[in-house]
Amino acid sequence: MNTSDSQNAQGTRPAITVLNVNDDPATLYLLSLTLRQGGYQVLEATGGREALRLAQGRPDLVLLDVHMPDIDGYEVCRRLRASEATHDLLIAHLSSVSVRREDRVRGLAQGADAYWTRPLAEDELLANIEALLRLQARARDAVRARDRFLSIAAHELKTPLTVLRLNLERAVEMVMDDTEAHGPMEKRLTPAVRQLTRLQNLVDSLLDVSRLSTQDIALQVETVDLSQLVREQVERFQAPARSANVDLEAVLPDAPVTLFGDPRMLEQAVGHLLSNAVKFGQGRPVRARLSTHDGHAVLEVEDQGVGIAPEDHARIFRRFERVQSDGRFEGLGLGLYLAREIAAAHDGTLSVKSALGQGACFELRLPLHRTQRY
Repeated sequence: MNTSDSQNAQGTRPAITVLNVNDDPATLYLLSLTLRQGGYQVLEATGGREALRLAQGRPDLVLLDVHMPDIDGYEVCRRLRASEATHDLLIAHLSSVSVRREDRVRGLAQGADAYWTRPLAEDELLANIEALLRLQARARDAVRARDRFLSIAAHELKTPLTVLRLNLERAVEMVMDDTEAHGPMEKRLTPAVRQLTRLQNLVDSLLDVSRLSTQDIALQVETVDLSQLVREQVERFQAPARSANVDLEAVLPDAPVTLFGDPRMLEQAVGHLLSNAVKFGQGRPVRARLSTHDGHAVLEVEDQGVGIAPEDHARIFRRFERVQSDGRFEGLGLGLYLAREIAAAHDGTLSVKSALGQGACFELRLPLHRTQRY
């Protein structure tokens, strides 16, 4: 690929930003010149700390030298992968010193997507970058196709599941009026209704995930008394809590805690937090505490269960991620992801404090006053 070919290819898509990290001024200049001639926008960093700071702006590619005076490239890569804000960045090492097989293995093991060594001709460097970007684009296309499929499947399943559930519930009511068939038939139908309700909830979660992924969700905003909402959700989860031998309690302020938000979405977020605490609470008490602080409503849902390792705190908020367990806990790993996305849609946050074997405390913070448009 020559320079003009690369420029033509770049002209058909939005500008791509490359963070060029190298502590040698001459090498930094020549690489940046090559990248700009190839049609890329370039950010420059001369050390590891500066690279970590600039990476927060989420460039499309981080071109990372290995040897630097403050933090070496391996450690920079590891930290970028460990951070929730930068864990999915495209990272390529480019080194003229660490060129051994062991160096390449180490770099890839630390999370780099590619490891290139110099000398490397300009056209070869640009061709390698283009190949890496193509692979990333294909992966994103696959994710979008998956999300479209989930959305279509959830829509198609929603109506027949609702009809089936209504008919089953009607059958249960009819059986209740028949004294002879009441006992045995109720035992068969009630679990079916329960499992159908669970399936319906899973379909609803998949539909919400697809909407959030495509930004195809609009909040129906009204005044919400979060204290009353939490009280109702705690009452709703009393039955599953009793089944799990969990003492579920709400600690609420005397006065209403009002804010603007989508009540259905907020109910869903609080419900996911309560469900998670009951599921992983190991039969120990769960407390939902609501308070106000610094212009925010703060809901803490605390359990005394299995806990979460610090290195997993960021991961559990991603789609389809679950706490490592012995297989006793079912679910798609969507609840915490949806709860955090709902919090973000309300300009709020969701965080966790936990350690293995020491329970977990999830904190949902929502602004009491918000001036931005939803």
